[in-house]
Parts: sequence; structure tokens; C-alpha cells
Amino acid sequence: MRTTRRNVLRGFSAAGALSAFACLASDHPALSQSAQDEPSNESAYDFWTHGIREVAAPRTRSLDVTNTPHAVFVFYDKHNGFVTGSDIGDAGLPDRGDLNLLVNVDHIHLSRDDQAKFTHLEGGSLRIDLQQASPLPSLSERLAWTAIAGLLADEKKIPTAREMNFDPGTTWGKLQSVPLPDGGGHWTWNFFLQHRKSRWVQLVELMRKDTSLLAPIFGFGLPAIAITALQTVDRIVAELTRDANTEWLFQSPDIFVYGTKKARDSFEGSKLRLKQGMYVIVPSTQVGYLSKQASALEIKDGTIVPKNTSSLDVFEASTQTLPEVTYLTVGITARASPAPPHTT
Repeated sequence: MRTTRRNVLRGFSAAGALSAFACLASDHPALSQSAQDEPSNESAYDFWTHGIREVAAPRTRSLDVTNTPHAVFVFYDKHNGFVTGSDIGDAGLPDRGDLNLLVNVDHIHLSRDDQAKFTHLEGGSLRIDLQQASPLPSLSERLAWTAIAGLLADEKKIPTAREMNFDPGTTWGKLQSVPLPDGGGHWTWNFFLQHRKSRWVQLVELMRKDTSLLAPIFGFGLPAIAITALQTVDRIVAELTRDANTEWLFQSPDIFVYGTKKARDSFEGSKLRLKQGMYVIVPSTQVGYLSKQASALEIKDGTIVPKNTSSLDVFEASTQTLPEVTYLTVGITARASPAPPHTT
């Protein structure tokens, strides 16, 4: 018996979320047809199948000279302003303990150029992956959480500033925080648009219609899947996006993140501290614009505005601030609990 699309969608909240995702991607006739007339997007395919899981340095100091912008992570300190990942520092970092991580995208701001692209393309997506660096004590394999936000330009209109937010936790059901044993893990942030109505864009449209969601930004997620299953998700996304050109707003392979000294010291290589507060994710090709103006700016109500902006003027001011920059403001709650005392 043929599985209905609505029943498949209901499967996202159950243990069979991954199989439901794959089934939905292949079940609908419009999605199962090969797009022979569309150009193959091999560079994006290679990234989703290989490059995304290559642990990378958080690029924080220099501009990227490649054609693909990379995600740069900047922390907003109320006392010191905007500081790059390498300058966050480890003051107050707990020695050890398990970390509960909550992530919320407070605001998505598109540059003037990217707004123009968005209205001429078919749709976009923000994909966020969080992975454990160590498995939970009761499990033999590490777990991962994936959240995907779909952006569709209805009637080619850009959503308003108030609509441009996304809470990954709501796509994961009751468990909205991610447990990171020993306080370490990896995350990836990938934001892209597509030139044509690929199978991926059709899937995003289908999911929004079948769940009766009218919001311009909506999300679906795969909570607490095994790391091996995350690789399957990568391959599904690769296949669904390869039949149309991908316009990257920014790209991010795996980045090691830590919230305890034990996690920091366990990883050799570049890493990013998880500190409670607000992060800004900026394309590497645009971080210079933020750097030049940062001393006169602050984050207020999840948006970047000139200092001393009135609360009543925040959203209007945010549309006029940093018109050259696409960015996300991301709220992080990272609390480490002390490890239980050792017994002798």
C-alpha cells in the first residue's frame, strides 16, 4: 500500500524520522523524477557527501578568497562589543561537566544583494547540525540533531524583519536542548539558495503545504539520530539539491565547539567556545563590513542596530543597518553541570 504524504510527515515526530524523510523525498512523483534538463551541481554534491564532515577551523580573522563564503562566528559581549571566536576567551569556563545546549536563531538578515537574489530564485534553506563529541554513558554511538529551515519567497516578497527567525528546538519535539557529554561537540551552519525549483525546493514546498504552515520560514528536524544516520541525511540532501545550481550564502564544515576545559583540552585543532549569549554568523566575504562599523553597533532584540537605538525603532533601524551584510543572530544557552564526585 502506498504511503500517504501526510502519514509520512507524522513520522517525523517518531523514531522513524530518518526513514520518513527518505520516504517523503522519494514518494511524490514530482520528486522522484530525475531532472534531466537541469545542470548537475557537483560542487554542492561533493560538499554534502564529503566536505561537510571535514573538521574545519572557525574562520574568524581573515577574509576568504574562494568563491564560496564560509561561516564566521562572532560573539557579542555587552562590555567588549563584537569579538571573533578566537578572542572570546575562557574566563569562567567550567573545568568539566556535561553541557545542555539550546540554540535559537533570533534573526535572519539578508544583505541588499542577497535580498535581490532571493526574490529571483526559487527558495532557500538554513541547515543546522549539532553532534556529540562523546556518546551518552548508556549508548555506544554518538548522537546528532539536525534542523532545517525552509525559506520560500511567496509572490517573490521578502519576509518582514519580525518574521525572520527560527527556533531549531521546536523541530525536535519535547527535547529542545542537546546534551553534550563532557561539554564538547561539533556544529555546522549552512545557508543556501537554489536557482531552480529543484527536488529539494519541491520537497520544502510540499512539507509546508501538507502541514498547513503559512509562515515564510518554517522548519523540520531530525532529533537524536545516530552519527551514521547523519551521514545518510547528508547523502539525501546531496541528491535532492544536485539538480539545480546552489547559491551559497555561507558554508560551514564541522567545527568543534566546547563548553568545558575538559572538552577544550580533548581536541587538537581550531575550536570555538560556547558561551551563553548572542553569536553573529557572517559570511567570510562580508565580515570586513561588520568589522569597520562594529564599534558603533549593538545587538538589541536580536538584531544589529546603532547604539542607543530606541526599542520602538529597533526593527526599522535593523533594515537600514549593515545593508552590505547577510547575518544570523543566534542565541546560545550553554550550561555545564558539575561532574559527579569520584568514589574510591
